[in-house]
Amino acid sequence: MSAPATGSTEEGRLEAERQAFLGLLRMANALTSPAELGRQLAIVAQHLSECEAVAIRLKAGPDYPYAASLGFTECFVALENNLCLEDADGRLMRDAQRNPLLACMCGAVLTQQVDPTQPFFTEEGAFWTNGTSALLASSTPITLPCPTRNRCHTAGFESVGLFPIRRDGVTYGLIQCNDRRPGRFTPERLALLESLCQSAAHLLQLSMA
Repeated sequence: MSAPATGSTEEGRLEAERQAFLGLLRMANALTSPAELGRQLAIVAQHLSECEAVAIRLKAGPDYPYAASLGFTECFVALENNLCLEDADGRLMRDAQRNPLLACMCGAVLTQQVDPTQPFFTEEGAFWTNGTSALLASSTPITLPCPTRNRCHTAGFESVGLFPIRRDGVTYGLIQCNDRRPGRFTPERLALLESLCQSAAHLLQLSMA
């Protein structure tokens, strides 16, 4: 069977992006809260990513807990829900600028402490890998401001993508896409998810105005 023409592939990508954006516009007209937007956004993100598990983190106070999730176990969500690090006395740990320290790769993406020259980060500040096992075993250094939990890997997820929802310097949250199958992220799929994040950030900006 011959491969589909490049034009057809591009048309399909643009149509998927158009439908996702129209879906978000319908949400904007009907929704009354960012939390409900998060729940609907998870459905759209799962459709575009074709990943088995998708979650939406939205800012709440100093943290970015899950506002919605599809496909993750309750145990995973409970363990990963909070990102803020605390000291032995239960107080928030902060950096030199008094910003709360956020754990793991999610925290690095949310606080824009990523290196876009590394192959697992995009120019838009997203993180992605098609094989967590290979990434952890590689000699490529991953320097993060806080320690990683590696819970995605221990849960068996090979493909992991973290896409920031950000606009005008404000980070509203992120879209997390996980799959136990390797190789789920193509350049086209990454572009779709980053475009979805841009649309979501605009809607969240309007809803919080």
